[in-house]
Amino acid sequence: MIKKAASLFKGCGGYNSSRAFIPPAAFVLLMLFWPAAFSADLEPIGPEGGNFIFSVTNPADANEVTAITTSPSPSNVYRSTDAGASWSKIGEIPDYYVSDISAYDFSTLYAISSSSSYRSMDGGASWTAASLPSSAEWAYCICVDPTDSSKVYASGYISDYARYPYTYSMVFFKSTDGGLNWSASSFFTFDYFYPQDMAISESNPNVIYIAGLKEVQIGYYYYYFGALFNSTDAGESWTDISGSVESESSNYFYSVAIDPTDEDKVYVGGSYFYRSSRTGRGRELSWERVPARLYPYFIKVDPAEPSRIYAAGYQSVSVSTNYGQTWITRGDCVQSSAQHVEVASADHSKVYVSSYAGFYMSSDFGTTWNTAHEGIYAASIAALAADHSKVIVQNSGYLMSYNNNPENAWQYVVTPESCGTVCDILINPGNPGIVLILEDYG
Repeated sequence: MIKKAASLFKGCGGYNSSRAFIPPAAFVLLMLFWPAAFSADLEPIGPEGGNFIFSVTNPADANEVTAITTSPSPSNVYRSTDAGASWSKIGEIPDYYVSDISAYDFSTLYAISSSSSYRSMDGGASWTAASLPSSAEWAYCICVDPTDSSKVYASGYISDYARYPYTYSMVFFKSTDGGLNWSASSFFTFDYFYPQDMAISESNPNVIYIAGLKEVQIGYYYYYFGALFNSTDAGESWTDISGSVESESSNYFYSVAIDPTDEDKVYVGGSYFYRSSRTGRGRELSWERVPARLYPYFIKVDPAEPSRIYAAGYQSVSVSTNYGQTWITRGDCVQSSAQHVEVASADHSKVYVSSYAGFYMSSDFGTTWNTAHEGIYAASIAALAADHSKVIVQNSGYLMSYNNNPENAWQYVVTPESCGTVCDILINPGNPGIVLILEDYG
């Protein structure tokens, strides 16, 4: 978020030369009392939005939603009672990086952050911290038993640096007292492993899936594959079923979801969308790869109508009404990559999407979308440049321009496709129409 000092700056931040001279003594006093002198004159000018990672709705009111942002620290918790039209900050998670959140209900929330976990019993207003076992390494995904809030699970990895090349094992974390104490068990060993998502069955909480990517050496070469692990005993034992879904390399798995009414209907998102079914005399779990290239980073099954599935990816949300067989994709409806989809249980026509760049809402089953983060200033600004007429910032991988017009203050600027993360911006002082950008690492 950018703030402007109304007393010293005019327009969109250009320096007022008529007040440029400050006597030395006064200048020293000004520096000493800068916070007290100018805090009242600072006003936020945006950009609005931020890195949203999660949301949950009130089961009694679809318009009451809690949304959580992360990076920069701390993770902030916001509450809206009008479907995202306005917001109030209600709390914060005291951690610099929260990677995943799970909700038992509207009041009981769990968060995971590397080697720590957090629990809130009041809807996100306050949080209790706990440490994961020191014998493990990192945790990235978390989920809570939908029938018992005291049972919480997380997935991560542990690496073996004692020998070269290094190896990585999948770690499953388990708590039976609401996230206050944890145990950890490791399974499998790969040249590299990273968990992207995990899901627990609502109809049978003993069934859990973990999805991600793994690296395996074949001959002299190393290949990346999608990783999918399944447990049918609440994490006591695991089976690697990756090859039954996809055997091609570089088809990573980003997301996994389970039909809330049928544990045999499982969906996996990677380079493609995969749907499972029980077939054959032995009723083995088999997989179908849907031809559409959706790249879903998050999958959500409508709890009221499980045939409707949302697959959210990069700047898009796809909707299926026939259990994932066919899809309608809405492109450019969100900015950046989606991280979470929430279907309001009180009115399942209302859908909320959390993304790296903002928060978005649909009130017609994902047909049309609108921004719903107005008033939230949680954007991460990596680079900034200004002249007398505009401000240009790099926000969540996008260039944005501010023209000091309250009706349409911030606009997205075309970013070169070949450019990575922007680390510096320069506006040509002789020709403001020329803007130079420096890619990260030069």
